[in-house]
Formats: sequence, C-alpha cells, structure tokens
Amino acid sequence: MKTIALAATLVALLSGTAHAADLYRKAPPPAPVANWTGFYAGVNVGGGWSDTDVGYGTSDPLVQPVFDTVANLPANGDRIRSSGALGGVQVGYNYQFQPAWVAGVEADFQFASISGSGSTPYVAGALASSASQDIKYFGTVRARLGYLATDSLLVYATGGFAYAQLNSDVAMTISPLGIMQINGVVNGVPTSTNCGVGFTTTCFAGSSSRLTPGWTVGGGLEYALGQNWSLKGEYLFARFEQTVTAAAVTPTAGTQPNTYTAKFTTDLNIARVGLNYRF
Repeated sequence: MKTIALAATLVALLSGTAHAADLYRKAPPPAPVANWTGFYAGVNVGGGWSDTDVGYGTSDPLVQPVFDTVANLPANGDRIRSSGALGGVQVGYNYQFQPAWVAGVEADFQFASISGSGSTPYVAGALASSASQDIKYFGTVRARLGYLATDSLLVYATGGFAYAQLNSDVAMTISPLGIMQINGVVNGVPTSTNCGVGFTTTCFAGSSSRLTPGWTVGGGLEYALGQNWSLKGEYLFARFEQTVTAAAVTPTAGTQPNTYTAKFTTDLNIARVGLNYRF
C-alpha cells in the first residue's frame, strides 16, 4: 500500500510540474516598449474657427473727414467670426532622450473651408462698412517637446511658423437715397469719389488674395499603438495679419480714386485628430 501511495504522489507531482511548465511556455511575451525616435508621416482631420478684427485707417486727408463723420469708423471696425472643416497631412522627426523626453520638428499642410463676413451700419444705416474673409489652406512648421507620461502616452507642447492663404474683401456702401462726393488734390494728384444717387451705391471696395505669414502655438496628446502606429489629438492657435486697400469704385474721369486701408487680424483656432506611422 505504501508503494502504491508513493507512486501516486510522484505522478501527481510530475503532472503538476508539467502543467506549470506548460503554462509558463504559453504565457505571451511582454509587449515591446515604443521607441519614439525616427521619422513619421500621417494624416489628420478636424475643424477650425476664427475671430477676425478689421480696423480701418487712411493716409488720404480727403477720406479722413468721412471716417470722423461715421461714428469713428477706424475705432469701431468690423468683426468676422467664421468656422469650417479642415484636413491634411503631416511629416516630422522625433528624438527620444532622458528616456522620458521627446523632442522633434513637424510640418503640416491643411486644406480648409473656413469663411465668414461682418458689417457695421453708421449714420442711422445710411452708410455701412463690411468685410469678409475665406481661408482656403494653411500650414505650419513647428518644434515639439514632449514628456512620456507612460511608455505609450506622449504629452507635448508645440510652436513655430505658420502661413495661410487668406482671401479678404472690404467695402463701404451708401443707401440708394444717399450720396457721397469727394473731390480734391492729394500730394499734387487730383483724387475723387462718387457714389449714391446717380452712381453705384458701393463707394469703396478692395480685396487681397495672398499667402500670409504668421505664428502658432499649441499642444496635444499622442498615443503609441505598438512600435509603428500612433494616434494623436491636437489644438493649435495661430495668428495672421493682412492689410487690404479699398479704393473709390467710381472716381471722376481723369482723377485717381480716394483710398483707405483695412487691417485684418485673424486669430485661428484648430482642433484635430491624426494618425501617424513611424518609419
């Protein structure tokens, strides 16, 4: 009986040992820790909203009395609020050091559809200024500095150069029953403005469509999905400044049109998500 009991004990021990070894062999290997150093490229999609202040001014002494008459037009100006969708691509390079810090540089290009307009009436609505702006595309070139909260989660700040294609328009109009006529000499050159009764009701108009430089700052989170893929969420603030010259639409023949200027200060907010592949 003792022999049988001893044999049974040995079988049980061997079986347990084999089962434990089997479990050890079947245990999955630990997931590799993401290495953030290297080049990457990706795509993104999101939305943008802008707040644009339009301030007016003039070096034309014949137009200045008009500004003074219409409730201090340069000080009031117009405001444009707009929003729209955006999407694009980004490329960059990361360098991981210390070992929880990541520094790098990133460039992106975005197609956008962000547009809006604003207007302000003066003199009981007899006169009005108006402005509009359309952002067709923009891009940035930025430095990034981030901290690895975990091996897979990067929290970063970013900032640098920005540019945008801004299409901006301004106008000053008068009611069909009103009239504005300015005639004089500026720096030895005859200038004039005619609008209202017997003329067009648009007194001044101007536009500008050009690539405008600016700056940007922001931050975000990026989460590594293994060694090669990562998902990010990001917010950027960018500012652009553009000047548009408005000229009299119907000057008297043989004279130069009177002018004024409109300064657009555009604050653009960008929120987007993106997917990156690290090479």
